[in-house]
Amino acid sequence: MEYIVGIDFGREFTQLCTYNRETGAVDSVPLSSDRQSTRIKTALTYSEEKKDWIVYSPVHDGRPGMTVVSNLYELALTGKSVTVCGEEYKIERLLARFFRRLVYSINRESESRDISGLTITVKHLEPELVKNLGAGLEYYGIPREKYRICDHIESFMYYVVMQNRDIWINDVGLFVFDEEEFRYYVLRFGRKQKPISIVAESTDFSSTVKYEMLNEGDDGRIKYAFENVCGIMLHKQSVSAVYATGTGFDGAWADEILKKISTGRRIFRGMNLYVKAAACVSKMFFIGGSDEFLVIGEDDLKSDMSLRAISRNEQTEIPFGKVGQKYYEAGGSAEVILDNTNEIDFMLHNALKKDFFFAIMTLDALPVRKNKTNRVSVTVKFPTRNAAVVTVRDMGFGGVRPTDYRIWEQVINL
Repeated sequence: MEYIVGIDFGREFTQLCTYNRETGAVDSVPLSSDRQSTRIKTALTYSEEKKDWIVYSPVHDGRPGMTVVSNLYELALTGKSVTVCGEEYKIERLLARFFRRLVYSINRESESRDISGLTITVKHLEPELVKNLGAGLEYYGIPREKYRICDHIESFMYYVVMQNRDIWINDVGLFVFDEEEFRYYVLRFGRKQKPISIVAESTDFSSTVKYEMLNEGDDGRIKYAFENVCGIMLHKQSVSAVYATGTGFDGAWADEILKKISTGRRIFRGMNLYVKAAACVSKMFFIGGSDEFLVIGEDDLKSDMSLRAISRNEQTEIPFGKVGQKYYEAGGSAEVILDNTNEIDFMLHNALKKDFFFAIMTLDALPVRKNKTNRVSVTVKFPTRNAAVVTVRDMGFGGVRPTDYRIWEQVINL
């Protein structure tokens, strides 16, 4: 039997789900002898007696003959190896053993060959972490074409659009509250385009709602802070559903506030959101459906940006940024010749809007010439996903017209 799998690989705990092709449901997989336990510590234990790696258990801590590697996530993040009983174990070997343990939980006879699609979701896509997770999967026997690695928010976006349409008929909100942060995400949809665009935007409220408030024994303070955030982000906003996840929501303190904001919208709270989302990503990419959506994450450009020019008597565009491209990977340079103008036209198209719009940059003090002797270089950089910095330098025109070294700079909001 082949399985479609989702894994949430966390710093402390890991969870696993499978996508049921027959019912379309996402099923949590028990990961211990306790059939109600659907998460295990992200760790491995080396048994000197068995001379092999085994499933970690709290009883292994401090036990003679047992070496516990409890920092598996950090090792994956750094690429470091560990030495146990005189033998060095590289991180991909450890991760392969860990993944084998997870797959074994699906079916005691299942192996890597039974996986037809697998997605791992992590909080942030650190390059070294992604590389090592991929190496671990391939060491275990899952080839590159059968797995995908994405961050929590990307997986959440695919999860949302796999729900009933009434869930995302308007914007969708997500509160994330853990020891690292309190952040609010909103998903906006460009439903008039094909594929449908989904844009994620976030606001950090970590200085307003603090994790240490949970230990103060005063629920009133954290309720007040959270209610203020809800007032800021949800007041008069078309939000059809709100999700809340993270260890900060484990307690009962949020019940009253979540109930209060549920008027006119659906509310969901749970600790297994991202692992279910990972299984949804696997369904989308390995069974079908991903081409219906254009997912635009936090670091992705929301707009196309290109320079309009004439080449061989035809209108053309010089691209500098594309929707969905990482903002820090976008940008570039080009040389253009201006004829009878001192303006440069940029064409922009926001993923959530149907129409294009234009941004015109005027090069003040550059004489308007009709003989095509104004040659300039145009450089575009994106310091954030929301803005482009355009720098134009006068290049002169060989011996016909020397450069006057003028530089123009303009910020274009996307």
